[in-house]
Amino acid sequence: MLINEIPNDCLLAIFDYIIALDDLINCYQVCVKWSNLIAKRTKRTKYLIGKIRVSSMFHAHYQCGYSFDTVYYCRPCPIDSTYLSKLFTNLTIAELSFKFSDELEHIIQFVTKQKCLKGLVNPRDEPIEKYCDNLEMLYADNFNPNNLRNGSILKQLVIWDYSLEALTRDAHLNVRNEILRSDNPYDGPVLEKLKILELTFDRHHDICYGFQLMDSCPNLQSAYISNSSTNWFIDEKLKHKCLQDLVIDFYETVGCINAIDHWDILRRLFMKYPNLKHLRLRCRKVLTDTHIEQLVRILPNLVLLDVRESQDVTQRAADYVKDHCRRNGRSIKFYFKGNEHEIKSDWPQSTIKYETLRRGFDFMKHCFFKDFAELSPLLVPFGY
Repeated sequence: MLINEIPNDCLLAIFDYIIALDDLINCYQVCVKWSNLIAKRTKRTKYLIGKIRVSSMFHAHYQCGYSFDTVYYCRPCPIDSTYLSKLFTNLTIAELSFKFSDELEHIIQFVTKQKCLKGLVNPRDEPIEKYCDNLEMLYADNFNPNNLRNGSILKQLVIWDYSLEALTRDAHLNVRNEILRSDNPYDGPVLEKLKILELTFDRHHDICYGFQLMDSCPNLQSAYISNSSTNWFIDEKLKHKCLQDLVIDFYETVGCINAIDHWDILRRLFMKYPNLKHLRLRCRKVLTDTHIEQLVRILPNLVLLDVRESQDVTQRAADYVKDHCRRNGRSIKFYFKGNEHEIKSDWPQSTIKYETLRRGFDFMKHCFFKDFAELSPLLVPFGY
């Protein structure tokens, strides 16, 4: 049987397994019959995503699997707005990485024609978002709220190179994930709608104001704070009763305060979060077995504690946690360097290094066990 004698339904089923953009384009160019079938296949595509391997300072890895609603591009691909707009008419999320040729005019025309577009990943200098009418999710290297056509509907904002001063100005937006730079505390309105906050402060700042910002987020449930600042601003008088998930990534640098002083800061910090359930501490030198014993007493609702990076936490701490749980009727899953292999079986999602999109707002599944550089640009609501 010749390939063109295969029934259309069978060919369309085969085309559903083609997920690479350049392969789909090549098939589209074969003949009129294939063009029509490929157009049917791509009209069901909701996500146009880059599949690349980055060997930069972040060491992130894009990974993908089969899904008929997703098309990936892994090689430089020229944008022809007229051409691609015929293929993709129902995109929900588009990633415009450097793999697209720098044909800005065509990119703008392509995005403008995507009437269903809800999410945009734009690491380019050009603010492509200003050409989109209905954006609810935006990842951008540079951000200016004046570029948004309808900022009131934005639900998720991911920005690199931002500041607490800028957040004070843009606090009406629902910021999920930022790279922050700031020498001053947050001085904006209360962020009542914020549920997930992910921040990193670089080594050039003496004071980390991330926890002070969290005090202005009364309904915050999950936080990821990465920093190497020598001091943390903590208001011990304010308790945060909604916070359940917390990751603190403290990468020690030369000149850092000593471990004893830093444990005192951590101890005072944890007193602010009486209902904390899941805690991950990424620090090499601060924690010891004695500190683990204090931690489980400070946090009465803790059910998961991850300190795998701590060099001085040993089996003695694991034995204490087990005995403490037995005596007090508690259950705490404790991960340290002696049993870190259990993470892969307990949390298989943690083995995926990087995905542009993760479905749902499950912080424990998508964020808790990741390095900060592995956090996805967008968390996509189910149904999108």
